[in-house]
Amino acid sequence: MQPTLTRAQPELDPDALIVWHQLNLLASAGERQAAVLTLLMVSDNAREHRAWQEAVRGVHGAEAMRERIGRLPASARLPALERLLRAAAQDQPVEERQALLQSARRVMCADGSVSPLDRLLWLAMRHQLSGPVRLHRGSMREETGLEHLPLPMRLAIACLSGYLARMVPEPPRQERVDAVGVAWHDQVMRQVWGTATPAPTCQVPDVDQLGRALQTLSGLGWVHRPLLAKAWVDAADTRPGLRSRLEDPLPVAAEALRLACVLIDTPLPPALAAHFIHEPEQEPRAVGT
Repeated sequence: MQPTLTRAQPELDPDALIVWHQLNLLASAGERQAAVLTLLMVSDNAREHRAWQEAVRGVHGAEAMRERIGRLPASARLPALERLLRAAAQDQPVEERQALLQSARRVMCADGSVSPLDRLLWLAMRHQLSGPVRLHRGSMREETGLEHLPLPMRLAIACLSGYLARMVPEPPRQERVDAVGVAWHDQVMRQVWGTATPAPTCQVPDVDQLGRALQTLSGLGWVHRPLLAKAWVDAADTRPGLRSRLEDPLPVAAEALRLACVLIDTPLPPALAAHFIHEPEQEPRAVGT
């Protein structure tokens, strides 16, 4: 039996901590857009950089901000992005949020290649920019196990899990699922279907199918959301997958599962949260200025 790898949650070094607090001080829509698009951009992709430059034209200090954000480790980029999107959803009118989404699409599509992770990230951005959601609480009489959910809800879980199977537990190589991804999907389905009836096989949904599945899952009860996240994470406790060494790069599986948790509005299970920074307390005054 493979021993469990303990993973200490990473922390920001002093330089990155200054950048983190500076991002908290951004107030204008232009500054936030520049920061969000920088966090989305692949640093060495020339086409994405050109699209970024076009999108932030006129934003004072955008290039300096891009250089500062480059000091953040990979484990901080999604937490920083989510924090900026929450602020935008709270403070900015819908027209500015829609413009931000359009700019994000242009930057992410600039090189003509959109990965499964890119699509998931854009969907998570759209979800967060819509603002807080009111979770369905369900009935006190509802069974808590995932296998007791209505069939349409379980089929929606199978659909979203089929999409994730291209990234979990191994990095995406093509628009298909390999044997390891199928095994991960099957393990999740055993938690959702039980042993009474055969579970659906792993199928990669198209855009419309994925959208319908996410719409169905918006009605998932609050008690079932963390159970689903735990089923995903437990099935990814492999190497490769979430079972990574402390010195390893941030796994694609961790990013994909974090975004999936955003989409179903549930906290990260501890084994997944350990791959990302513990968010520092907000600094009460300007830092490094």
